[in-house]
Amino acid sequence: MLRRGRTAEEATNDIISVQLPDIRRRMDSGQLHIDNMDVFCEEGVFNVDQTRRILTAGQAAGLAANFHGEELHCLHSAEVYDHSHVILQEDLTGR
Repeated sequence: MLRRGRTAEEATNDIISVQLPDIRRRMDSGQLHIDNMDVFCEEGVFNVDQTRRILTAGQAAGLAANFHGEELHCLHSAEVYDHSHVILQEDLTGR
């Protein structure tokens, strides 16, 4: 999540190095029972590289991805699909 006053890069690093490891620890201890994470590849949120890094780290932590891209702006987020094997809206709708 992007907090006011924090850059997307800072948020990406925090998600990868702090939040996902904490989630994994809580899953392992039985405190959390989650399967998925949502990542938004969009202007004002995460760019393609940041999205790819978050998805890769999340998958390494055992989470499936709910990937949101190209909803408002064209960022060529289909590149993420090639590297992370997540299902894009275009795969489901043919758009």
